[in-house]
Parts: sequence; structure tokens; C-alpha cells
Amino acid sequence: MTDQNRKKLLHKTGELYKQFIENQDEQRAAKLAAVMKKAADEEVYIAFTGHYSAGKSSLLNCLLMENILPTSPIPTSANLVVIRNGEKRVRLHTTDGACAELEGAYQKDKVQQYCKDGEQIESVEIFDRYTEIDSGVAYIDTPGIDSTDDAHFLSAASILHQADALFYVVHYNHVHSEENVKFLRSIKESIPNVYFIVNQIDRHDETETKFGDYQAQVEEMLCNEGISKEALYFTSVTEPDHPFNQMEALREELRRIEKQSKSNMQALTEQKARNLLKEHTEMLKKDETGAPSFAEQLNIQTGLVQSLRDQLDEAEKQTTEAEKRMQEEINRILKNANLTPFEMRELAATFLESQEPSFKTGFFFSKAKTAQERDKRRNAFFSDVAKRTEAEADWHIIDTLHKLAKAFDVYTAESEKLIQTYRTPLDISIIERAVKHGAAFSSEYVLQYTKDLAELIRKEAKREAADIIKVLSAMVKERVSKDVQTINDRLVQESEKLVFLQEQARLENNAREKTDRLWAIWEEESACPMHIDTEWFKSKKTRVAAPEQKQGRSQLTAQPMPKSEIKMEQEMPLQDQIKRFYTLSDLLGECSMLLKQTSAFRERVKRLEERKFTLALFGGFSSGKSSFANALVGERVLPSSPTPTTGTINKITMPINGNLNKTADVVFKTEDDITAEILQLTGIPKEPAGRSFTEKWEKAVKKNRLQEEHVKLISNFLLAYEKYQQYIQEQKKLTIPLSELKPYVAEETTACAVKEVTVYYTCPLTEKGITIVDTPGASSMNKRHTELAFQYIKDADAFFYMTYYQHSFSKGDRSFLRKLGLVKESLSMDKMFFIINAADLAKDKTELETVTDYVSAELVKEGVYEPQLFTVSSKEELVGKPESFYNQFSKVRKHLDRFIEVDVKKASAAQLSTEADKLCETVFQLHQSQHQSREEKEAQKQRLMLSFERTAADIEKRRNSETIIEKVKKDTREQLYHITQRLSYFANDLLKSAFHPGLQNGDWKKNVSKAMTTAMHEYQFEYIQEIKTLDVRMSGFIERYINEEWLDHFQKTLNEDGYFSVYAGDQHSNGIQLKEVEPEIEERAFEQELKEIKSPKQFFEQKGKAAFIEAVRMKLTKITEAWIKNEEESLIFHYTAHLRRLQEDMGEKAIAQITDQKETYLRGYAEGEHAKEIEMAYQACISWKNSDNTIKM
Repeated sequence: MTDQNRKKLLHKTGELYKQFIENQDEQRAAKLAAVMKKAADEEVYIAFTGHYSAGKSSLLNCLLMENILPTSPIPTSANLVVIRNGEKRVRLHTTDGACAELEGAYQKDKVQQYCKDGEQIESVEIFDRYTEIDSGVAYIDTPGIDSTDDAHFLSAASILHQADALFYVVHYNHVHSEENVKFLRSIKESIPNVYFIVNQIDRHDETETKFGDYQAQVEEMLCNEGISKEALYFTSVTEPDHPFNQMEALREELRRIEKQSKSNMQALTEQKARNLLKEHTEMLKKDETGAPSFAEQLNIQTGLVQSLRDQLDEAEKQTTEAEKRMQEEINRILKNANLTPFEMRELAATFLESQEPSFKTGFFFSKAKTAQERDKRRNAFFSDVAKRTEAEADWHIIDTLHKLAKAFDVYTAESEKLIQTYRTPLDISIIERAVKHGAAFSSEYVLQYTKDLAELIRKEAKREAADIIKVLSAMVKERVSKDVQTINDRLVQESEKLVFLQEQARLENNAREKTDRLWAIWEEESACPMHIDTEWFKSKKTRVAAPEQKQGRSQLTAQPMPKSEIKMEQEMPLQDQIKRFYTLSDLLGECSMLLKQTSAFRERVKRLEERKFTLALFGGFSSGKSSFANALVGERVLPSSPTPTTGTINKITMPINGNLNKTADVVFKTEDDITAEILQLTGIPKEPAGRSFTEKWEKAVKKNRLQEEHVKLISNFLLAYEKYQQYIQEQKKLTIPLSELKPYVAEETTACAVKEVTVYYTCPLTEKGITIVDTPGASSMNKRHTELAFQYIKDADAFFYMTYYQHSFSKGDRSFLRKLGLVKESLSMDKMFFIINAADLAKDKTELETVTDYVSAELVKEGVYEPQLFTVSSKEELVGKPESFYNQFSKVRKHLDRFIEVDVKKASAAQLSTEADKLCETVFQLHQSQHQSREEKEAQKQRLMLSFERTAADIEKRRNSETIIEKVKKDTREQLYHITQRLSYFANDLLKSAFHPGLQNGDWKKNVSKAMTTAMHEYQFEYIQEIKTLDVRMSGFIERYINEEWLDHFQKTLNEDGYFSVYAGDQHSNGIQLKEVEPEIEERAFEQELKEIKSPKQFFEQKGKAAFIEAVRMKLTKITEAWIKNEEESLIFHYTAHLRRLQEDMGEKAIAQITDQKETYLRGYAEGEHAKEIEMAYQACISWKNSDNTIKM
């Protein structure tokens, strides 16, 4: 770099630095200073990044032949560490902008603690006379790019743009992570040399996969991303003599890079400075668009405590207080309701304009056209007003009235029905009543008009709510004679209010001027002052003493979660209880009049005893699901491999229906299944024409310009189809011995066409009726995999979530656990178990505890409190090694046994116990009747018949009740509203990441088109996941509503009556089948928006990207609203039809049961006919009741 060129560049970048600071972009200003300092020092930066816990720090220690950096299975490098050749010292850059230096000899363990302190230390520079690093070269260690700590990720990203060479390090078991591909695509064009290191090659097991096959798969993946196989290295730190270790070759390549010419330093420095300028102007564009992520949100939370008086004699005050409270709550909701937001004002303006006397439209201003246009604007505006009133007021009022009714103990079927009828009474005249005739049309008047309209709506809402409040208040007055529970510290609902950006026009103009000035500085020498300090980039940090180090094992983990121990009893009390149920049914079965009831009771006991259970395994690929399943059953049943193997659903179950042990049934996909999968994965818009399946897809490969990976995918399907055509077409099961299973599960040329494999295997676990389901990786984008995953989340009796010891809780884990978070409230019990697999890699107990504490803390962040967390070694369990401090398989089995035998069966056993007690009560009543006079028996019969009529009428009323139906309708509409909101934010983030500067490499138009296609597929996939989540949640809500209605309220009524009981059975088995949705986006939907993208410069440098994203996001929101509108009635029908079936089923069961019970009573009241049988049954019940029949859990 010549002195003249250097001086020019220093002037430009110095002025840009000042502008960055003025625009409050300190982060990029610091990056720009770092770029120029690197250029001035003429240094070569060699960066090491990749997955956290892939062994980057250990690898650097090995390369430098010295234990410099801290190592751990969890994220350790919380900040940047730069290693240079020089006089021995350590320089610490703190997060508050200061600098401290440790000169001369230092304690390594103390420096390593600084490397892990991300809170106080931003970066650490370590200098020493290292023989493995030349002067003028810096090795840089970064936090993992997939760390769940955003600060860690920003720390990694902040230095990578400066690197001259990047070594991307991955764990042997996580080469094929989607995160790798995304990162390589985003970074490879910014850095001259990109390398790929597969670390921990010592984990390779030649009996699972041949190394040559594994290497070929990795090379193919890199080739698809434009990285040559020469840039691939396999390394092992722990086994230097491993036959596949290429550590020495890696050292040679590092030496070559260190000695590379610095002749292109000027061009590289200019490119990096220009990239930072582009990023900065992008930031300004985001500010001016007012995108959702930049809109300020103000969260107002007010605490309101209202105490209700304890004294029962203050009824009037109690009633007044209830009415006042309800009015206050409604007023609060209406006050906070954003009824006329900014978006509505355009519609209001067009409506008001049409009300002006001078308003005319149409050809020659015809009256008909003018009237038509006025009607159109009036209707459009009113439709929006009605929609917003429902969303912003009605739903919240209904919810609040529900809560108030419950709080004041007046929540009944009648009050529920009354509340559900609430709607703010609006008609189209309301928008005309708010018009001030004669007022001049202006923006100020529009604003005032919307305020006046909001007040009119609030008045209507208050008037409508007042009628309901009066009824509820009257109900409170009737009930105040009962004990009134004091309500303390009642928390007022948190309300959200968006604060619109003020002076938006001024800010937009300001941002435009700033952007133009910045580019003028870069491109025109005359625009840049010449008095800039040429050493502006040098750090002016305050020198301070080294900060005090925090005490404790790690700043990365929260306090360890308390680990609950399950104390299993020596015997299984539930099994004893089942025997006792059988004993009672045998004894009472001898009584002919009880035959129907005891037979039904015995059948229910049998169902409980023989119930089948499903255990689903989830987790990212290569987390060890298949190995864990093998360890559970005690043999290598399913193939396991370091590359993704489970693209099918694999089940392990007990042999049934004549199936032989150690065999497997293979079910293939249909032609339609394969076609749908190819279309989804390749992006081919529609199924090609052809006389046969093979012909049409062979034509598709020739006709379409497909990527190499897509050509291979179709070729694999065609190979599998050719081999298994008969099974695919006729949908016949293929039965194979277990020894031949691997190709159908782990080899893509066969497994791609396999839908499901069921392995029949006898072992203690399957003999208990447990079926293990091994699912595809949690991060799979396959639509069928997603549907199955949600189905198993809903229906499985229990599921294990697997994570890998040296890569615990990655972003893939977090993403899937967030999906679980959306449905967790609908799960009836805690059926989630969390497993840290491959715990044999732990060096000692301290390290293991560090990992488990870290995972526990991360789970808590996702809302999973007191997780059932275990560490295991599937590998050691399979070979029969005894349990150690890291292998908790025996605890896993104990917890699983208890969960299945106790928790899952508890509800059914409790119902059976209640039914057994009711059978005995029936016998006791019949026995008592034997000692009654004829008159007493007749009176008893009359009471029985009256009770039967009342109960039957109650059943009929509940069976035909619309109360729960209306509740489900309201829940569905509200959930759909929130789905639209979430997807709007998702679209914004998706488009920002999809349209990145890397698209400039190659064919610009083609890359943009491909990015749009990919983004739309992801958006559709997200919509599908939202609907699947809705299905699971609504299924849980409906189950809860049914239980409340029939098991809580109705059973309480029956208990008060004393004659009858109803056994509800297991409603979960009748759950909703997840709804199939097919969201479609027309190929030409965004044709106009794509046309607006003229060039990369226009897109990235002239506000094109911001405008494009906002236009696409708004259109996507409208498309989503159309999807929702199209699905809404169907979904409501879907859920309410299911609910009606449940109500009908419950009604039929209840009527049949009380009819049988009535007939039993009537036969027992007959004169002496069954006296002997009743006496025997009576003695049996006395004996049974006197013995211990408690279910111990």
C-alpha cells in the first residue's frame, strides 16, 4: 500500500468513522477502526470459528503446542481471544471501553478465567514468543457461531469480517448441520480463504460407517457450497497418532498462509471498509422504514389491589363493590383499546373525503358513480372499524368478564352463555354520526374525527356491557350469603400499547441526507475534509487495573436445578389395586342384578392393565436418538451413524399378530408422497407430465436446470422406485429380518422411499406394552416429518428430548423447544424427559455437573422449570458397562417405569376407584331397602325416579349445550388473530436474512429469484407449523373443557344427589386429528416487487432493500389473512364438530350408565327376589371397604 493511497484511505475512513459515531453506530465505527489498524500494522488475521464445543480452543492449544485457552464441553470462549507473537504479556479490553495490561509472566489459569468472562471482558490479547506463529500474524479464537448466547455470537461476528483466512471447525458428529451450510454461504464471499475442519475424528467408528464413505459425504457437501476438498481437514487433539488425523498437514497450510504476500492489502482493506459503509447505510434505511423491530414498545404494568370485605353482613357493599369493579375493568379495557390506530386513518380520510359536498367521481362526475364510490368507501371503512373493535375490545371484554365472574364466584353455565353473547353493537351509522358537518377536510380533522369515533364506540361498548354487569351483579347479590373469599393483590392485566415513531417524515429526510453524504465522502475526494488525524484509528482506551475475577465455577450457568430423586417402592401398589378391582368385580359378578355394571367395570380394569404406551424420541440429528433407543432395548436394533440416518419413522414394539421376533415391517411411501416431497425439496412448481412415474421425473431432470443436490435427490428416488415399485404401487408391507434393516433406514438410495419401519423385538421394555418411536431430527424441514412430530407431541404418552454432551443445547435445540413452549399449556402432565447423551466424554464429575447445570439453566430460559434431566452413555450401556457417575440409565428406567405405571395410569385408576366405591354404595342402598317396609320402598322408588328424571334432563342439557361451543369458537378466532401477528414479525426477520449481500456473487437476478422462492417455502412451512400448533392447543383446550363440564361440574351434582355415577373414560384417545393445510403462494405474487430490484447497488445502497422488505411483508400479511379467512370457518367447524361428538358420546354413555343403575335399584327394591344375592354382595363390599384400597402413587 503506497503512502499516498494509504493517506487517502485514512482520510475517507476517518471522516466515515466520525459520521458513524454521530449516527450512534458505535459497533461499526469500532469495526472500521479495527480494519484500519490491521492495515496499518500490516497483520494477517487467521480466525477459528464454528460450532461451540467443537474443540476450537483445544485445537488452537494443540497447534501452538501449549495449553493457552480454556476448554469445556459448554461455551467457554465468551469473548474474542487474539494470540500474537511478541513480548510476553496479556492485554484485556473490558466491556466498558477500558484496557488493562498484565506485563511479563502471568498465571495461565487466571488468563483462562478472563477468556471465559464475557460480562467484564470484551476481548483478550495474549502475546508470547510462540514458535508456531510468525510475527505479523494473529490467531483468533471466537465463541461458537451457534451459541445460544447472542452476545457470544456478536463477539464472533465482530472480528470475522477482518480475517484473511477462516478455519471453520465442527464436531465429528455435527458435520451435516444446516447451521454449517447457512454460515458458509453467508461468509465465504467476504473472506479470501475458507477452510473446513472436522475435529474429534477419534469418535469415528469404522463398524458404523466406513471412513471413505464419511469423507465423500463431507466433500460433496462442501463442493455444493463452492469449497474444494483441498480445504478439508480431519483432526484429533486427543489421539495424535490416529490414522485419519491431519494435524501436521494443517500446520503446513497455516505456515503457507502466514507467508502469503501482502500486496493486495489495499484492495482488501477498501473492500472491508466499503462493506461496513453499506451495512451502516442499511441500518439508516431500517430506521427510516419504521420496521416492527425498530418501533418502540411501551409496556405499562399497573398493580391494582382490591380487597373484598370478609364480613358476610356487608352484602350491599359487596354487591356495589362488584358492580363498580366490573365497570372499572370495562372502562380500563376501553381506555387502553387502540380502536383507531394510524393504519385506519387512511380509510377514515378516504371516507371523510367522500362525505364532502364537493366530492364527485366517475365519467363526467355522474351521480350514480359518485354514490357508488361513497358506498364503497363507507363499507370499507366500517368493515375495518368493526374488525378492530372485535379484536381490540370485544375479545378482551369477554375474557375479563369471564375472569370477573370466576373471581366473584358466579361462573355458571348461565353466566358463561350470557358473557359469550357480548358484542359491541355497531352499525354503519356510527361512522356517520361522528362526522362534524361543515368542518374543513384536513389531516387535523381526520385525527380529531378518529378520536370522536373511538369515543362513540366506547360508549356503545359500555352500554352493552352494562346490561351484563347488572345481571352478574344480581348474581353476586344472591350468593353473598355464602362465604366470600377475600381477593388480595389482584393483578391487572398487562396491556400493551404501541408507541408510534414521532416526526417520522423528519427522520426519513434526515436519514436520506445522511446516506447521501456518506457515499459522497467515499466516492468524492472533495467531500472529505483533509485535516483528519491519520492516526484516528488508534485505541484511546483508558488504562485500568485488571478487573477482579468473579468467584464460582462459571459465569455461563445459572444455579444448578435441584435434582429430584424418585423413591420407587418395593412393590407396585397400582398392580395390587388392579388385583383388588378384579376381586371386587368377581364377587359382585355373582349378583345377577349387578351383572351389567360389574362386567363394564371389569372391562375398564382390563383396559387399564393392558394399556399400550408410546415413547417418542426427539432431538437434533446426530444427538444419538437411535443409539439411545438401542440402549433402552439392550441391543443394536436400529442403525446409528455420524451422518443423519433417521429420515423415516422407526418404531420398536412387541411382536403382535403373528410377527416374528427380530423382524421388521417396511412401509413405503406412495407415488403421491414421493412427488409431494420432491416438489417441496426442489422447488419445482408443479408435477411434470409423463406416462409413468419414472418417465415424468426423468423428463423433469432434463427439462429443469436443477442444482446438483436436487438432481441426486430425484435420482435416489428413481433408484428406490425401480427396486421397490411393486411395494410402492400396491402399498404392500415388506417383511425383513433385522439383519437386513440398515439400507431401509440409513442408505439414502433406499431410505428416501421408506415411510415407516416397525421393528418387532421382545425385551422387558416392549413387554410392558411400550412402543419406542425414533423420529427424524428436530430441525427437519420436511413437511411430513413436521406433521408427525406434532402428532407425537400431542399423542405420545411420554417423549425424550436428546441433546449431545459436547454440543448441548444448540440453536436447533432451542428452536424446537420453543415450539414445545407454544403447546406446553395444553399437555395434561409433565411427560417430557431430557437426556444429555454421550456423557462418557466427561473428564470428571465437575465437568459433568458444569454441563448439566448449563443445560438446566438454558431449559429454564425456555420455560421448562424443574426439568427431568439425565446424563447417559448409550454407547457404554449397549456394551454392558456398569453404571458410573455419568451414566444414569438405571435412573432413566426407574423414572420411566414410575411415569408409565403411576402418573399415566393415575387418572384412570382414580376413576375406577371412585366407580368401585359407587358400586359398593349401590349395594349398601339395596341392602338397606331389604329392611324397609313396602311403603318405604315405594317412597324410595319415587325418589329414585325423580332423581333419574332430573339427572337425565341435566345430561340432555349438557349434551346440547352451546356454552363450550361458543368458547371454542372464540378461542379459535383469537388464536388465529395472534398467528397473523406472529407471522408478520417472522416475515420481517426472514426477508432480512434471505436477501443478503452474498446474492451479488454470480447471476444477480437468478440469485434473487431463488432467495425469494426459498423464503416463501420457509414462510409457508412456518404457517403450517403454526396451524399444527393450533391443532395441538385446541385439542388440549377441548379436552380440558369436557373434563370441567362432565368430570368436575356434573360429577359434583351427581355426588350431591347420591343415586348415580358416570364413568367418563379416556377422552385423550379420541383427540383431534391434526388438520391438513396447503398454503399456496402464486408464482407471480411478487413479480412487481422483484421488478423493482434494478441492481445490487440500488438494492443495497439506495434504500431498495428496505422498501422491498416492507412491500413484501405487507403483501404476505394480506396473503396470510386470506389463508386464515379461508381456513377460519373450516377450523371452527373442525373443532366444534369434534367437541359435539365428544358431548354426544358423553351424553350417550351417561344415559346408558344411569339407566342401568336405575334398573339395578328397581330390581333390588322388589320383594325378596334378590335378597340372598344382595346379602352376599353386601358382605363382599363390607370386606372390600374395610381393607386398604388406597392407590399409592
